[in-house]
Amino acid sequence: MNYSQVESLMRTGINIFSDGDGVFTMITSAGSVQIVDGVEVEVSGGVALIKGLVREIANRDIDGDYIQFGDKRGIFTSEVPILQGYRVVVDGEQFVVTDPRPVKPTGTVVAYRPILRRVATYG
Repeated sequence: MNYSQVESLMRTGINIFSDGDGVFTMITSAGSVQIVDGVEVEVSGGVALIKGLVREIANRDIDGDYIQFGDKRGIFTSEVPILQGYRVVVDGEQFVVTDPRPVKPTGTVVAYRPILRRVATYG
Protein backbone atom coordinates (compact mmCIF):
# COMPACT_ATOMS: atom_id res chain seq x y z
CA MET A 1 0.00 0.00 0.00
CA ASN A 2 1.24 3.48 -0.84
CA TYR A 3 1.11 5.32 2.51
CA SER A 4 2.24 8.62 1.02
CA GLN A 5 -0.93 8.47 -1.08
CA VAL A 6 -3.03 7.64 2.00
CA GLU A 7 -1.43 10.58 3.84
CA SER A 8 -2.21 12.83 0.88
CA LEU A 9 -5.86 11.71 0.94
CA MET A 10 -6.05 12.40 4.70
CA ARG A 11 -4.54 15.85 4.18
CA THR A 12 -7.04 16.59 1.39
CA GLY A 13 -9.98 15.51 3.58
CA ILE A 14 -8.75 17.56 6.52
CA ASN A 15 -8.33 20.61 4.27
CA ILE A 16 -11.90 20.23 2.99
CA PHE A 17 -13.44 19.98 6.48
CA SER A 18 -11.27 22.66 8.11
CA ASP A 19 -12.01 25.38 5.52
CA GLY A 20 -9.62 28.32 5.59
CA ASP A 21 -9.68 28.62 9.38
CA GLY A 22 -7.99 25.32 10.11
CA VAL A 23 -4.54 26.53 11.16
CA PHE A 24 -3.77 26.20 14.86
CA THR A 25 -0.77 27.24 16.93
CA MET A 26 0.90 24.38 18.80
CA ILE A 27 3.28 25.12 21.67
CA THR A 28 5.91 22.39 21.89
CA SER A 29 7.97 23.76 24.78
CA ALA A 30 7.75 26.53 27.33
CA GLY A 31 9.95 29.59 27.21
CA SER A 32 12.84 29.91 29.61
CA VAL A 33 15.55 32.23 30.83
CA GLN A 34 19.21 31.47 30.15
CA ILE A 35 22.31 33.21 31.44
CA VAL A 36 24.50 34.42 28.56
CA ASP A 37 27.73 36.20 29.56
CA GLY A 38 26.25 36.96 32.97
CA VAL A 39 23.03 38.46 31.54
CA GLU A 40 19.58 36.89 31.70
CA VAL A 41 18.20 36.34 28.20
CA GLU A 42 14.62 35.19 27.57
CA VAL A 43 14.42 32.22 25.20
CA SER A 44 11.11 31.71 23.46
CA GLY A 45 9.45 28.32 23.53
CA GLY A 46 8.95 26.10 20.54
CA VAL A 47 5.94 26.93 18.39
CA ALA A 48 4.57 25.24 15.27
CA LEU A 49 1.53 25.73 13.06
CA ILE A 50 -0.65 22.68 12.46
CA LYS A 51 -3.47 22.17 9.95
CA GLY A 52 -6.68 20.51 10.99
CA LEU A 53 -9.95 20.85 12.81
CA VAL A 54 -11.22 20.60 16.38
CA ARG A 55 -14.65 19.37 17.43
CA GLU A 56 -16.61 18.68 20.59
CA ILE A 57 -16.75 15.16 21.97
CA ALA A 58 -20.16 13.50 22.13
CA ASN A 59 -21.53 13.02 25.66
CA ARG A 60 -21.76 9.26 25.13
CA ASP A 61 -17.95 9.13 24.63
CA ILE A 62 -17.16 10.86 27.94
CA ASP A 63 -16.07 8.26 30.48
CA GLY A 64 -14.86 10.67 33.19
CA ASP A 65 -11.37 9.21 33.24
CA TYR A 66 -9.81 8.93 29.79
CA ILE A 67 -12.16 11.48 28.21
CA GLN A 68 -13.57 14.19 30.48
CA PHE A 69 -16.30 16.78 30.10
CA GLY A 70 -14.86 19.77 28.24
CA ASP A 71 -12.29 17.76 26.27
CA LYS A 72 -12.12 18.23 22.53
CA ARG A 73 -11.05 15.95 19.70
CA GLY A 74 -8.65 17.20 17.05
CA ILE A 75 -7.93 15.88 13.59
CA PHE A 76 -4.65 17.13 12.17
CA THR A 77 -2.34 16.38 9.27
CA SER A 78 0.90 14.49 9.94
CA GLU A 79 3.17 17.24 8.63
CA VAL A 80 4.16 18.24 12.20
CA PRO A 81 4.50 15.55 14.90
CA ILE A 82 2.04 15.96 17.78
CA LEU A 83 3.17 14.60 21.15
CA GLN A 84 1.60 14.23 24.58
CA GLY A 85 2.03 17.41 26.62
CA TYR A 86 2.11 19.78 23.66
CA ARG A 87 -0.43 22.61 23.83
CA VAL A 88 -2.81 23.62 21.05
CA VAL A 89 -4.44 27.07 20.99
CA VAL A 90 -8.16 26.81 20.11
CA ASP A 91 -10.21 30.02 19.99
CA GLY A 92 -7.68 31.80 22.21
CA GLU A 93 -7.62 29.06 24.88
CA GLN A 94 -4.85 26.53 25.42
CA PHE A 95 -5.58 22.80 25.39
CA VAL A 96 -2.99 20.19 26.32
CA VAL A 97 -2.62 17.03 24.25
CA THR A 98 -3.49 14.19 26.64
CA ASP A 99 -3.25 11.49 23.96
CA PRO A 100 -1.86 12.23 20.47
CA ARG A 101 -3.57 9.18 18.90
CA PRO A 102 -1.50 8.93 15.71
CA VAL A 103 -3.24 7.24 12.79
CA LYS A 104 -0.62 4.83 11.53
CA PRO A 105 -1.70 1.66 9.78
CA THR A 106 1.94 0.57 9.88
CA GLY A 107 4.92 2.55 11.14
CA THR A 108 3.97 5.52 8.94
CA VAL A 109 1.86 8.24 10.57
CA VAL A 110 -0.77 9.56 8.15
CA ALA A 111 -2.66 11.86 10.58
CA TYR A 112 -3.25 12.64 14.27
CA ARG A 113 -6.55 12.51 16.23
CA PRO A 114 -5.54 13.87 19.64
CA ILE A 115 -7.67 14.28 22.74
CA LEU A 116 -7.29 17.89 23.92
CA ARG A 117 -7.94 19.00 27.51
CA ARG A 118 -8.42 22.63 28.55
CA VAL A 119 -5.50 24.04 30.50
CA ALA A 120 -6.44 25.52 33.87
CA THR A 121 -5.56 29.20 34.17
CA TYR A 122 -5.30 31.26 37.31
CA GLY A 123 -5.66 34.97 37.66
